Amino acid sequence: MLSKIFKNRRFRMGGFATVLTVIFIAVLIVLNMIVSAVSQRYPIQLDLTTGKIYGLSDETIEYLKTLEKDVNLYVLSTEESFGTPNEYYQQACETIKKFPQYNAKIKLQFIDLAKDPSFESKYASYSMGTRDIMLECGDKVQVVKTSDLFNLQNDSSTGYTYIQSSRADEAITSAIMNVTSDYTPKVTILSAHSSFDATAFSSLLGQNNFEVVTQDLLLEEIDSEAAAAVLFAPSEDLDADQLKKLDTFLDNGGQKGKTLLYFASASQPALPNLEAFLNEWGIAIEDATIYETNYNRIYNYSPYYSIVDFVNTDIYTDTSAYLLMPNARVMDAAYTERDSRTVEVLLKFGATAKALPNDAAEDYDINDAETYAFPALIKSTLQKSAGNANATGQALLESHVVVASSAMSCESTLLSGSTFVNGKYYIALLNSLLGRESNFSITAKTLDTTTLTMTNAQILSLGVIFAIVIPLALLVVGVVVWLRRRHK
Repeated sequence: MLSKIFKNRRFRMGGFATVLTVIFIAVLIVLNMIVSAVSQRYPIQLDLTTGKIYGLSDETIEYLKTLEKDVNLYVLSTEESFGTPNEYYQQACETIKKFPQYNAKIKLQFIDLAKDPSFESKYASYSMGTRDIMLECGDKVQVVKTSDLFNLQNDSSTGYTYIQSSRADEAITSAIMNVTSDYTPKVTILSAHSSFDATAFSSLLGQNNFEVVTQDLLLEEIDSEAAAAVLFAPSEDLDADQLKKLDTFLDNGGQKGKTLLYFASASQPALPNLEAFLNEWGIAIEDATIYETNYNRIYNYSPYYSIVDFVNTDIYTDTSAYLLMPNARVMDAAYTERDSRTVEVLLKFGATAKALPNDAAEDYDINDAETYAFPALIKSTLQKSAGNANATGQALLESHVVVASSAMSCESTLLSGSTFVNGKYYIALLNSLLGRESNFSITAKTLDTTTLTMTNAQILSLGVIFAIVIPLALLVVGVVVWLRRRHK
């Protein structure tokens, strides 16, 4: 009986068809597994969106081709939950996943901190949060905050902050450049009659791969290996010996190549010695406080919390961002060029800002105060005719004195928050001054929604094709095949 069944022509053909079907399905499953595995490792996916919003820029791809160091890229979230908030997070997630596809030395892992507490304890010294990104190369570590992946815009009428565009490509590439760089600039934080807490600023530098040391300007010479020295708002004047230390540091044995970053404050008293030193560098400090009269340019309803404008856009390209200078000292450029020094305004207050004298009486009329777009940050550059080279191979031909009008601009909430870009700007400024090329300028990507519009005739035509023509064609093909097999 069984032999007859196996010899039956229909059984043989049906069995053969079944075997082919099983083989075909198996091939599809294996092929799907292979494609899935390959797509995780190589960029074979097609990005058909306008502007290629899910892909890496050509600049990033070219840079990744030159990367020769191993980099661990940790996303502090599960892949599923990272893209949950909105489409911008989804775009950022897809962008981050592209990096290891262009260089096998980049290893990507999604870390669920709730299920892996050992990871968080291992990096306890770093400030981390859910959806932050951590990059590690050897003993160098950098944390990219989630807010750093986007350009944020604040709606002054509602106080709501929303995502304007994505800069995930730029942020991750810059961080990779930082942790793989052989040049780690040393920055010394100078204490000299100052009560300002520079902990947040030091932490910011450390998390961006600067070596940070602290020195007492009253007792120590400034570290000659430091590329920059930072001084926060002393409440007492510097004496001749301390000013000589600053001169010696900036001269660097005639080789220059050093930077002094000084943060002033409206609450400081007159400091004639220090102010005379700064005046030689072309920066005039006045005994007055910035008072902003345009309420669209202030924060927290205070005229002393002023938003500034970007003058030099090479340092920080996102000029629509907000940078806050609270309790700012009035200052101005004493000259533009003199004695091999060039003075440049990098940030400025609005044209509606006023200079409120610090000794003004209670009945002082603010309308009588000088109104001007006062500088908020000034850079003075002393050039040298010949030079040597630093760790990056770049010529050390210049020393800089940079003065910011507000020490409070370096408070923790302003350096790490998402509303203001103070922290990002100061890191970009130091990178620029110290010759560390970690700033990667890539056009931000906006996820604009494009609506497909069609006429009624086009809608009807597509309906007829998909609802009638294609099903009838499949039916005719099926009937023809069935009839041919029936009459064989």
